[in-house]
Amino acid sequence: MNSQSRSLADYVTAARRRRVPAIVAAVSVLVIAVAAAIFWPPTYRSTGIILIEQQEVPVDLVRSMVSSYADQRIQMISQRVMTSDNLMRIIDRYQLYPDKRRTEPREALLNRMRDDIRFSMISADVVDPRSGRPVKATIAFSVSYDSGNPTLAAKVANEITTLYLNENLESRRQTADDTATFLTAEGDRLSKQIDELDGRLAAFKEQNVNNLPELSQLNMQMMNRAEEELRETETRIRSLDQQIVYLDAQLAQLTPAAQIYTETGQRILSPSDRLKTLKSEYARASAIYAPTHPDILRMQREIDGLEREVGRVDTANDLARQLSDAQSQLASAREKYAPDHPEVKQLERMVASLESVMRTAPLTSEAVRADADNPAYIQVSAQREASSNERRALEKKTAALRAKIAEYEQRLSESPEIAREYSAIARELENAQLKYREVRQKQMEATLSRNLETERKGERFTLIEPPMAAEEPVSPYRTAILLMGMVLSLGAAVGIVLLLEALDTSIRSRRDIEALVAVPPLAVLPWIETPAERTGKTRVRRLSLAGAATSFVVAVVMIHFLYRPLDVLWAVAWRRFFG
Repeated sequence: MNSQSRSLADYVTAARRRRVPAIVAAVSVLVIAVAAAIFWPPTYRSTGIILIEQQEVPVDLVRSMVSSYADQRIQMISQRVMTSDNLMRIIDRYQLYPDKRRTEPREALLNRMRDDIRFSMISADVVDPRSGRPVKATIAFSVSYDSGNPTLAAKVANEITTLYLNENLESRRQTADDTATFLTAEGDRLSKQIDELDGRLAAFKEQNVNNLPELSQLNMQMMNRAEEELRETETRIRSLDQQIVYLDAQLAQLTPAAQIYTETGQRILSPSDRLKTLKSEYARASAIYAPTHPDILRMQREIDGLEREVGRVDTANDLARQLSDAQSQLASAREKYAPDHPEVKQLERMVASLESVMRTAPLTSEAVRADADNPAYIQVSAQREASSNERRALEKKTAALRAKIAEYEQRLSESPEIAREYSAIARELENAQLKYREVRQKQMEATLSRNLETERKGERFTLIEPPMAAEEPVSPYRTAILLMGMVLSLGAAVGIVLLLEALDTSIRSRRDIEALVAVPPLAVLPWIETPAERTGKTRVRRLSLAGAATSFVVAVVMIHFLYRPLDVLWAVAWRRFFG
């Protein structure tokens, strides 16, 4: 049959025709729903709410060492609370899941326990004091436990809530203690490091006491002063040299003994003066006469005798004057005469002789004689001796100044490398001291934070709503089950009617014949109901009514005895709708 040709009247007719299966299907689904709503075991939930309170002491005064956010910290605490040891201890203490403990493994019990525990964060819109913008902040969280026994649910929820509170206290206290202990150890380590650096710096200063960077300017000034003093000393030495030369010239003109004159007024030469004179004459005569000449031999004997008497005398000045005069005469003779002229040859021999004598003559002036009695000689000799002594002292001073200048130069040349090493040690010491002060400051803050956590003045968890035995179950939602059962019963009735009609191939009306043979019938005979059919319909109707009544009575009795007494339900309904 073509279902598109059916009208509403056809569907109504089909529903009347299939009312018995429809009623049976609807009643069956409704009975199942009522049974599920009644016999489904209730689940009670006990919930505890924990408030996250800020620390009492202002954060600007005492800063807590626990710097993580509340959400992060609560999740970490949850992981510590939900350990297998804690959950199994609770299961064993309260004898949870007795029917499953004999058949299921430990992991299944733990998973069931975790599924029955509920955890949720409670947030609120607050204004961030730093940025001034509204943000969501976690101000509390709830911990729940589901169980078929409300008292047991409350006990387990209290146990879990206590674990959260204790774990928070312990974790915060442990964090503060660990931080304080770490900072104390770090401070001690830095203190030892500072002592070592102080020792290194002291040893470095002692080893380079004169080359330290702060003494560079002083070393430069001392070197400049030593160089200036050296210049003055050298100038004084040159002046003393000139003075000694001048005094030597004076001594050369003086005799140690006072001059003695004859009655005729002729000066009597002293042995030393006589020796000088003879040497000068001997040098002149050697250039004229042969070495075996009687005059040469005589003068040589006299010179030897005088030298044995007075010692060797300085004739360098006299010889130099004679040599200079001889050289002048030789130059003049060469201009006048030929090179082989006797006078030129004689002067050449005289110059050669004087030069030979000067090479063997003593270069130092004669010492002051102890028997000198010439006041002028004694005075000049004393001045020369004082000048010589002063010159020797200045020479020693010059050597000392040069050594000191070299020392200062070495200090200044080594100063950059020493300054670099000194700066490295000093900088390392300064950094260690700065770090030490910073660590000690943080250590004081950590100690205050530990005291803050010990006295529970910091951020803490406060149980504002402890878990209690629930009066109403959270599941199942029986009203929703009943309403869903009613909807499903109607759907089952409609569905069974449509199914039976779709499977039925009987011809029941004129439209069915026309759809089958495509020819309209000549006449339509009305339905003739027999007495047996009427009796069967009546019996089916009565049975349906009896079944519906029986289902209703059974449902009411089950609600009264298994769910809640009818008088209580009536009172609740009256209060809800008419109260």
